[in-house]
Amino acid sequence: MSRFRPELLPLPRIFYQSEIASLTRPNRKGWALGNCPFHKSKSRRSFGANLDSGAFFCHGCHAKGDIISFVMQRDGLDFKNACKSFGAWESDDERKCVIKERRGPVIPYLLFEFEVEGIQYHIEIKDEPKTELQQLRRFVSEAADRLREIHNGDAEKFEGEEEAQWAILAYTWELIQIEVSADVR
Repeated sequence: MSRFRPELLPLPRIFYQSEIASLTRPNRKGWALGNCPFHKSKSRRSFGANLDSGAFFCHGCHAKGDIISFVMQRDGLDFKNACKSFGAWESDDERKCVIKERRGPVIPYLLFEFEVEGIQYHIEIKDEPKTELQQLRRFVSEAADRLREIHNGDAEKFEGEEEAQWAILAYTWELIQIEVSADVR
Protein backbone atom coordinates (compact mmCIF):
# COMPACT_ATOMS: atom_id res chain seq x y z
CA MET A 1 0.00 0.00 0.00
CA SER A 2 1.30 3.46 -0.88
CA ARG A 3 0.71 6.54 1.20
CA PHE A 4 0.92 10.30 1.21
CA ARG A 5 3.47 11.83 3.60
CA PRO A 6 2.41 15.47 4.22
CA GLU A 7 5.25 16.02 6.68
CA LEU A 8 7.65 15.86 3.71
CA LEU A 9 6.04 18.74 1.81
CA PRO A 10 8.02 21.98 1.60
CA LEU A 11 6.98 24.92 3.72
CA PRO A 12 4.44 27.03 1.78
CA ARG A 13 6.52 30.20 2.24
CA ILE A 14 9.59 28.60 0.69
CA PHE A 15 7.61 26.90 -2.08
CA TYR A 16 5.73 30.02 -3.28
CA GLN A 17 8.76 32.29 -2.99
CA SER A 18 10.66 29.93 -5.30
CA GLU A 19 7.74 29.50 -7.75
CA ILE A 20 6.30 33.02 -8.03
CA ALA A 21 8.65 35.83 -8.96
CA SER A 22 8.32 39.01 -6.91
CA LEU A 23 5.64 38.25 -4.36
CA THR A 24 4.46 41.18 -2.28
CA ARG A 25 5.09 41.27 1.42
CA PRO A 26 2.46 39.08 3.15
CA ASN A 27 -0.38 40.73 5.05
CA ARG A 28 -1.28 39.84 8.66
CA LYS A 29 -3.15 36.74 7.56
CA GLY A 30 -0.18 35.48 5.51
CA TRP A 31 -1.46 36.35 2.00
CA ALA A 32 0.99 37.69 -0.60
CA LEU A 33 0.24 38.72 -4.18
CA GLY A 34 2.10 37.98 -7.38
CA ASN A 35 1.84 37.16 -11.08
CA CYS A 36 -0.39 34.15 -11.82
CA PRO A 37 1.50 31.24 -13.43
CA PHE A 38 -1.74 29.87 -14.95
CA HIS A 39 -2.75 32.82 -17.15
CA LYS A 40 -1.38 36.07 -18.55
CA SER A 41 -2.16 38.71 -15.94
CA LYS A 42 -2.19 42.39 -16.82
CA SER A 43 -1.93 43.55 -13.19
CA ARG A 44 0.73 40.98 -12.25
CA ARG A 45 -0.98 40.85 -8.85
CA SER A 46 -4.02 38.63 -9.44
CA PHE A 47 -2.49 35.58 -7.76
CA GLY A 48 -2.75 35.35 -3.98
CA ALA A 49 -0.79 32.76 -1.99
CA ASN A 50 -1.07 32.17 1.72
CA LEU A 51 2.51 31.69 2.85
CA ASP A 52 1.38 30.14 6.13
CA SER A 53 -1.30 27.61 5.10
CA GLY A 54 -0.24 26.97 1.48
CA ALA A 55 -3.60 27.94 -0.02
CA PHE A 56 -3.72 29.96 -3.26
CA PHE A 57 -6.37 31.73 -5.33
CA CYS A 58 -6.22 33.68 -8.59
CA HIS A 59 -8.72 36.51 -8.99
CA GLY A 60 -8.20 36.44 -12.76
CA CYS A 61 -8.54 32.79 -13.81
CA HIS A 62 -10.08 31.51 -10.53
CA ALA A 63 -7.48 28.76 -10.05
CA LYS A 64 -7.35 27.70 -6.42
CA GLY A 65 -5.98 25.03 -4.13
CA ASP A 66 -2.84 24.27 -2.14
CA ILE A 67 0.78 23.57 -3.06
CA ILE A 68 -0.06 20.06 -4.28
CA SER A 69 -2.90 21.22 -6.52
CA PHE A 70 -0.62 24.07 -7.71
CA VAL A 71 1.84 21.47 -9.08
CA MET A 72 -1.03 19.32 -10.39
CA GLN A 73 -2.47 22.25 -12.39
CA ARG A 74 0.86 23.67 -13.53
CA ASP A 75 2.40 20.35 -14.62
CA GLY A 76 -0.77 18.42 -15.54
CA LEU A 77 -0.11 15.75 -12.90
CA ASP A 78 -2.43 13.62 -10.81
CA PHE A 79 -2.28 13.76 -7.00
CA LYS A 80 0.09 10.83 -6.61
CA ASN A 81 2.63 12.14 -9.15
CA ALA A 82 2.44 15.67 -7.73
CA CYS A 83 3.24 14.23 -4.29
CA LYS A 84 6.08 12.20 -5.80
CA SER A 85 7.53 15.41 -7.29
CA PHE A 86 7.83 16.71 -3.70
CA GLY A 87 9.18 13.40 -2.42
CA ALA A 88 6.03 13.11 -0.27
CA TRP A 89 4.75 9.79 -1.61
CA GLU A 90 5.93 6.52 -0.12
CA SER A 91 5.40 3.28 -2.02
CA ASP A 92 5.56 -0.24 -0.63
CA ASP A 93 9.04 -0.75 -2.09
CA GLU A 94 10.38 2.43 -0.47
CA ARG A 95 8.82 1.48 2.88
CA LYS A 96 10.42 -2.00 2.76
CA CYS A 97 13.82 -0.43 2.10
CA VAL A 98 13.46 1.91 5.06
CA ILE A 99 12.47 -0.94 7.37
CA LYS A 100 15.44 -2.99 6.19
CA GLU A 101 17.79 -0.06 6.80
CA ARG A 102 16.51 0.29 10.36
CA ARG A 103 17.06 -3.44 10.95
CA GLY A 104 13.70 -4.33 12.37
CA PRO A 105 10.08 -3.29 12.20
CA VAL A 106 9.15 0.21 13.23
CA ILE A 107 6.18 0.11 15.57
CA PRO A 108 4.89 3.54 16.61
CA TYR A 109 3.54 3.93 20.12
CA LEU A 110 1.39 6.52 21.81
CA LEU A 111 2.98 7.43 25.13
CA PHE A 112 0.88 8.55 28.07
CA GLU A 113 2.48 9.82 31.26
CA PHE A 114 0.29 10.96 34.12
CA GLU A 115 0.04 11.02 37.88
CA VAL A 116 -2.82 9.80 40.08
CA GLU A 117 -2.68 10.32 43.84
CA GLY A 118 1.08 10.84 43.74
CA ILE A 119 1.79 7.71 41.68
CA GLN A 120 3.46 8.19 38.29
CA TYR A 121 2.11 6.11 35.40
CA HIS A 122 3.71 5.51 32.00
CA ILE A 123 1.66 3.70 29.35
CA GLU A 124 2.67 2.76 25.81
CA ILE A 125 -0.09 1.84 23.36
CA LYS A 126 0.62 0.54 19.87
CA ASP A 127 -0.47 3.22 17.37
CA GLU A 128 -1.56 1.66 14.12
CA PRO A 129 -3.87 4.06 12.25
CA LYS A 130 -6.14 2.12 9.91
CA THR A 131 -7.75 4.98 8.01
CA GLU A 132 -6.47 8.17 6.40
CA LEU A 133 -8.39 10.22 8.97
CA GLN A 134 -6.70 8.37 11.85
CA GLN A 135 -3.31 8.99 10.21
CA LEU A 136 -4.07 12.70 9.80
CA ARG A 137 -5.11 12.95 13.46
CA ARG A 138 -1.82 11.32 14.38
CA PHE A 139 0.11 13.97 12.40
CA VAL A 140 -1.80 16.72 14.25
CA SER A 141 -1.04 15.08 17.60
CA GLU A 142 2.68 14.69 16.81
CA ALA A 143 3.03 18.29 15.59
CA ALA A 144 1.13 19.67 18.60
CA ASP A 145 3.27 17.61 21.00
CA ARG A 146 6.49 18.85 19.41
CA LEU A 147 5.29 22.48 19.50
CA ARG A 148 4.45 22.06 23.19
CA GLU A 149 7.99 20.75 23.81
CA ILE A 150 9.53 23.71 21.95
CA HIS A 151 7.39 26.21 23.87
CA ASN A 152 8.42 24.53 27.14
CA GLY A 153 12.07 25.26 26.33
CA ASP A 154 13.21 22.28 24.25
CA ALA A 155 15.65 23.37 21.53
CA GLU A 156 14.65 23.07 17.86
CA LYS A 157 16.11 19.95 16.22
CA PHE A 158 16.78 21.98 13.06
CA GLU A 159 16.56 25.65 12.08
CA GLY A 160 12.94 26.56 11.42
CA GLU A 161 11.49 23.44 13.09
CA GLU A 162 8.83 25.41 14.93
CA GLU A 163 7.62 26.99 11.69
CA ALA A 164 7.65 23.56 10.01
CA GLN A 165 5.57 22.05 12.83
CA TRP A 166 3.03 24.90 12.57
CA ALA A 167 2.81 24.30 8.81
CA ILE A 168 2.24 20.57 9.33
CA LEU A 169 -0.41 21.32 11.94
CA ALA A 170 -2.25 23.84 9.72
CA TYR A 171 -2.08 21.76 6.55
CA THR A 172 -3.10 18.52 8.25
CA TRP A 173 -5.95 20.26 10.05
CA GLU A 174 -7.28 21.44 6.66
CA LEU A 175 -7.08 17.86 5.33
CA ILE A 176 -8.99 16.59 8.39
CA GLN A 177 -11.72 19.16 7.77
CA ILE A 178 -11.98 17.96 4.15
CA GLU A 179 -12.13 14.29 5.26
CA VAL A 180 -14.76 15.01 7.92
CA SER A 181 -16.93 17.07 5.58
CA ALA A 182 -16.70 14.30 2.93
CA ASP A 183 -17.85 11.73 5.53
CA VAL A 184 -20.83 13.92 6.49
CA ARG A 185 -22.10 14.09 2.90
